[in-house]
Amino acid sequence: MIPSLSPHRLLLALGALSLAGGGCLSSDALQRRTYEAHYQQAVQLCGHPDAAFQDGYNAGYAGDRMRSDWTAMCVAPARAEAFTAYQTGFLQGANNAPIKIVHAIAPIRGRLTTGPAVSQCTFSSDCGGEGYTCRDNTCMGYGSGGERCVFNADCLSDHCFAGACRE
Repeated sequence: MIPSLSPHRLLLALGALSLAGGGCLSSDALQRRTYEAHYQQAVQLCGHPDAAFQDGYNAGYAGDRMRSDWTAMCVAPARAEAFTAYQTGFLQGANNAPIKIVHAIAPIRGRLTTGPAVSQCTFSSDCGGEGYTCRDNTCMGYGSGGERCVFNADCLSDHCFAGACRE
């Protein structure tokens, strides 16, 4: 036997079921949404190369992917012009986009790190970064006990004495 629900609770239960079912879309529904989005974009931009350029520029500047699938919906004479304008705008926007730095973390002193990319160097950049520096044409940094050093920073223990790392 099914327990009876008050009209208020029945309405809430039906609402919850409809919301739960509405969150899942079938592949047909997703394809229809994609098609509708491309169609709306084509209606707005086909035959309007300046608008296509601006849309491409905005996408490139924002760091989005180039999405030019909508140009296939343009009539043949306008298709190539819309694609070229969108692509040109996208590339120019991507070139003008500000550089995004996610986050650079300096290695923690005392942590085991990999060795430098090369042992002989001319500049510190030859050592591969990560705290290694070029001194006397040799990459130095994170040296263990007894290894050659010039400054305390060249040693894992942060203690350089008489040209050798000390523990």
